[in-house]
Amino acid sequence: MITRASVIVIGSGGFGSSTAYHLARRGVRDVVLLDRHELGSQTSPRAAGLTSKLASTELGIRMIHEAVETLARLEADTGHGVGFTRVGAMRVVLTEEGEAQIRRNAALAAALGVKSEWLSGPEAQRLAPFFRAGRARGVAFCPEDAYFHPPLVARAFASAAADLGAALEPHTPVVEILHTGGRVRGVRTVHGEVLAPFVVDAAGAWIRLLADAVGVRIPVVPTRHQLIITEPIPGVEAHHPIVRIHEPSVYVRPEQGGLLVGGYEETPLQLDLSGVDRTFQVAETPLDVAVLRDLVREVAEHFPMLADVPIRELRGGLPTMSPDGRHIVGPVAGLSGFYVATACNVGGLSISASVGRALADLIVDGTCEPDLSPWSIERFRGCYTDEPELRAASRAAYARKYVKG
Repeated sequence: MITRASVIVIGSGGFGSSTAYHLARRGVRDVVLLDRHELGSQTSPRAAGLTSKLASTELGIRMIHEAVETLARLEADTGHGVGFTRVGAMRVVLTEEGEAQIRRNAALAAALGVKSEWLSGPEAQRLAPFFRAGRARGVAFCPEDAYFHPPLVARAFASAAADLGAALEPHTPVVEILHTGGRVRGVRTVHGEVLAPFVVDAAGAWIRLLADAVGVRIPVVPTRHQLIITEPIPGVEAHHPIVRIHEPSVYVRPEQGGLLVGGYEETPLQLDLSGVDRTFQVAETPLDVAVLRDLVREVAEHFPMLADVPIRELRGGLPTMSPDGRHIVGPVAGLSGFYVATACNVGGLSISASVGRALADLIVDGTCEPDLSPWSIERFRGCYTDEPELRAASRAAYARKYVKG
């Protein structure tokens, strides 16, 4: 096993693998990517694989726009594809408040060069024959959005990093972050020490276990997110767009001839990985199809065929939720050389390409564009030190997530 590196990246999900790739792409050849399990095997492959360029902040729009276009050309750039399928995405609004929110987001996106338009009910139904407009107030459509095959993304970035000289070390749990005099100096794994001046903690649901030990409190909570994939439905085609029903926060897209359906319930299951066996894997997260059935009933007017179609697959992951629903990316004050990439907030895989690029620039150049300070962990300094308060805020950020912006 490697004993020295320029940068250590802990965690090979979307954030970690993308960071390793972009570091190698910047010419940092002695990058090592560590994971306690198989590469890209935990929450990332259990995602929905959606993009949404209509975000509520300039930073969010700029980062997701970059990430989508990076995924679009990834196979051409690296030889590793992700099943990128640009079909566009609809945002169906049911209330006056929802319409006002999406119009604000669309106006901000337009100012940053992202195209969108408003569709009539019949126009939306022609694009997505499985959808019924019903009593919708309006349908915003972003033609640049896409879906992709989630299991391929982290693995594609990891493979591309290896092609450029990065070392991949699966089944290598990190047990301690080494530091001296306010600066990181590497990690200790179950196989021995690896020394490096920079460490990126992108350990997903496990991120707090290591950071807590070095006095860094990362305010995130691993939160179950589930989805179903139906059996094939006549008339559903791969080129049909993503459809999101805004207020109930439910999404639907084509998948394997059927429909992939997921959403954000009011009281999601939250896990504390400090209290589970160290061999735990995300695949062992307890699932509950009743949650999805309840969400399907809420949007039955818009997807009547979902009432009777059999379910082919139920899956779920453990994305990390922050109290304000925004990502946590960048350096940690007081521990030089230590960076975090977490709080994916059920959107990490779709934005991982730009997060990895920005972190690589920060490490290599000391700066990046756009400015990531709104996502800095320092915004939580002294806040959410009470665990019940953190859990309540993170739960609220998840529940009916679309209406939060």
